[in-house]
Amino acid sequence: MKQDQTEQHLSIAEIIKQEKRFRAFGLQKWCGCDFAHDNGQNPDATDKMYRYADNFEELLEDGIGMTIYGGPGAGKSHAAVEIVNELTDRGYSCFFTNMNTVVTELNTMGFEGRRNFLNQICDKDLLVLDDLGSEMETPYCNQIFIQIVNTCLARNIPIIITTPFHQDVLTAKEGNNAKRVMAITRLLQRNINYTVLMPGARRSRNLQQKRKMEALVKGGTVADQQALAFEEAEAETNETTVAECLPETVEQTLPFENISEKEK
Repeated sequence: MKQDQTEQHLSIAEIIKQEKRFRAFGLQKWCGCDFAHDNGQNPDATDKMYRYADNFEELLEDGIGMTIYGGPGAGKSHAAVEIVNELTDRGYSCFFTNMNTVVTELNTMGFEGRRNFLNQICDKDLLVLDDLGSEMETPYCNQIFIQIVNTCLARNIPIIITTPFHQDVLTAKEGNNAKRVMAITRLLQRNINYTVLMPGARRSRNLQQKRKMEALVKGGTVADQQALAFEEAEAETNETTVAECLPETVEQTLPFENISEKEK
């Protein structure tokens, strides 16, 4: 009987944990992505994300976020998600979104609803803006982005951004809204930089899958196409080349050794 009560208690605790995670994302698919279930393909990224989460109490004092660069499929979003789930489990209030979603949500609301929604976004312990730079840079979207960033910076709320774009592209002044550029510049100055590189095994698997599909459409044997994909993967470096638009020498500025001696 006592064992049944313990299992029931654990089940309820797990339900509560999953519900808190869901509120951070609004999507069920991210709720199971955490350090405990990490596939181990990119140990350096996993280690750095864990160190950020483990030192968050001190980083929160100064509002230090993170800028996670990486090419398509490198694992930028997944890295940020692991941080959010870890911090949510530790009792912090986090919110993971992107500017397209924010603008879409705001367009369904009246004035009071929009104000409340933006207040909620800017009243968290951590905000994640995923895939920054991929949104439509309309005057309205820029206005909302500027408001969110400036409010969070003023309140010392850390912002994690993930992006496939070089920092020079994000802050390019020609043709861009000057206030948006200033908001991004201030954010990048406060954030820690990290570039996620796609693991070689994942790159090879993706190439083989692509070649398999090409064989189905263009003809030729699947085996030949997959062998070609393997050769292409071997010819490249053991880590994927970061997209051309990414910083070539971005500093991996993660001074956690100086912050804490805690280990995972």
